[in-house]
Amino acid sequence: MLTTEPDLKRPLADSDLFAFPLERPPLKVRRRESAVSPLLLPYFIAGPENRLVAFIARQEASVFALGNPLLLVGPSGTGKTALALHLSVRHANKLGYIDASGVQHVPAIEFARRFAEAVAADDLQHLREELDEVPVLIIDDLHLITSKPAAQEELAQRIEARCESQRPTVLTCRRLPTEVRGLRPALVSRSLPGLTIAMSCPAGKTRTMLLTELAMQLGLELDGPLIEMLDNGLDPTLPVRALSAAIRQVDLWCRMNEAQPCCQAIAYAIESAAPDEEIPLNKITNTVARYFRLKASELRSSSRKQHIVRARSLAMLLARRITSKSVTHIGEHFGGRDHSTVLHAIRKTETLLHDDAELRVAADELADKLGG
Repeated sequence: MLTTEPDLKRPLADSDLFAFPLERPPLKVRRRESAVSPLLLPYFIAGPENRLVAFIARQEASVFALGNPLLLVGPSGTGKTALALHLSVRHANKLGYIDASGVQHVPAIEFARRFAEAVAADDLQHLREELDEVPVLIIDDLHLITSKPAAQEELAQRIEARCESQRPTVLTCRRLPTEVRGLRPALVSRSLPGLTIAMSCPAGKTRTMLLTELAMQLGLELDGPLIEMLDNGLDPTLPVRALSAAIRQVDLWCRMNEAQPCCQAIAYAIESAAPDEEIPLNKITNTVARYFRLKASELRSSSRKQHIVRARSLAMLLARRITSKSVTHIGEHFGGRDHSTVLHAIRKTETLLHDDAELRVAADELADKLGG
């Protein structure tokens, strides 16, 4: 049977928050390579930052009546896969499927592998029929196949075939396909005509509620001041999985010290959630250089060529944002530039990010690569 977690009986205290139980195929019949992570909570909590998610979840009609394919866009850890499975299973149930045969979840990188194997075995038609005929297909993490152009072209054809036969397809991607460098135009154009739902990491009251719920899952009683202390001490952009890890650190401290939750336990969790070590400037330089197809030595050189200056200035901005290095230290690394030169480059780049979409995409992708 397609499984549904028990209904959420306890009402949420804040009317701006909405929770709904998550549905997903039973683990024993999911494809082994789908590697779907276990649920941290049996329900999804959506706040003002995810108003569209809450709206879609409230609807009795199938979400696919609003558009096909369905594209879920958001940073890692925002719940894209959980929502994709939930909406897909719910639609399959409406179609009358009483087992998991109605939904197939395939990570994009796995699709690329299977496509390559099918081509090598001259058995592409079998793969095409399998993907074209499944009632609901989920393709997860499109951004991970930017280096697989042939697989992208094939996937674009499969999405088009499914749309023509009115079979729902769900796609997930870290950002809009138009903003992902390396995605082929054919795949981009077939990903966007349906319904796009942007998803964000939990913030404000949503995050407070999630921390409280995650603590209750472990039997921890954290009062309001302790939850507030933990919330304020953690990075504001953390996904739910990282919030869960922080709660587990509180639980660990309490067990080790045979004590109830207290300020010391919260401080331990906050410290544990901090990065183990700072990213070296050399790594930032090399990563930015590779992205722009330059040499690291060119970023540290005195060259005033526009494309090098642009890349160098972005590298300086990233170094300032994701390390504790001073402007002077950053300047010394990038060819011995003085304090004022580095500040000017950083401020100019920050201004350009508002209006230059290409540079903004580059900054986001590089920050992801660097873990910042």
